[in-house]
Amino acid sequence: MAILPIVLLALALMFLQGFAQSSGPGSDLKDGIDQFRNGQYDKAILLFHNVILDPNAGAQKAAAYLLLAKSYMAIGKLDDAQHNLEFYLATYPGAADYEDASYQKGRLLFMQEEYESAIQVLQAFITTYPNSSFVSSAWFWAGESMYGLGRLDDALAVYQKIVADYPTSAKVEAAQYKVSLIQLSKKEVELSKLLKWSHEEFLKSVEEYQNREKAYVQAIEAYQKRLAASGSAEDRKIIADLQQQLAKKTDEAAQLRAGGSAPAGSGQAEQLQKLLEAKETALALKETYLLWIAANGGTGK
Repeated sequence: MAILPIVLLALALMFLQGFAQSSGPGSDLKDGIDQFRNGQYDKAILLFHNVILDPNAGAQKAAAYLLLAKSYMAIGKLDDAQHNLEFYLATYPGAADYEDASYQKGRLLFMQEEYESAIQVLQAFITTYPNSSFVSSAWFWAGESMYGLGRLDDALAVYQKIVADYPTSAKVEAAQYKVSLIQLSKKEVELSKLLKWSHEEFLKSVEEYQNREKAYVQAIEAYQKRLAASGSAEDRKIIADLQQQLAKKTDEAAQLRAGGSAPAGSGQAEQLQKLLEAKETALALKETYLLWIAANGGTGK
């Protein structure tokens, strides 16, 4: 009968040993990696913490710290990510994934909008690990940092380098999109400058016309006062005809002006041309009017 307790004790020890093996640091690390790959970052973080806190984890702690940092990056907890990543880089310089961690530092700095620092770290990474599988991604985040700083020409050169030198990279499509976006942005800037110049020229033409118009009106009023007393009936008829033509052209100019005050497209550009032509015709009539008055009735002082 004494044999039964011994057997039960042995079975219990075997069960506890198996449980310890199934829930040890190796198992937690493996399960954490699975959860990480499935996007279950909160669950992965708990499992990686178990590995770090386990006194028997040994070398597995290094991988757990890096994966913990990457999990925090995935859920946007950047301060926690930085804490774990910096600890990894300072504590495990000879670890197998140190290259990955060095790249992640540059990416984390970009996520923290520390663009200048991100560029420096990523460029140092590219120099240190020129054959790394992370190089094309490092170039991409460096380009994104330049883009964030408004250095569009530098960013464009980096994106184009990725497309040309790393055609199989996972970042090629994103780089091509950014190339198109920057080129479109440049075209928009040029168009904006052109429209601004066109609008300024339009306002300048209107101002010049208004100044000339004001001067002619003042001169006409002065000649009209002189002719009111001395002009013949025939002179007054000619003046009336000229005034009628002038009023018609001025009305045409006013109607065109009502359609828009500044050119924004081909239709409005054509309208502006008509407006200026009508104004010029009106001014030409006014000049004819003044010349005729000067020649026929404006001799007195």
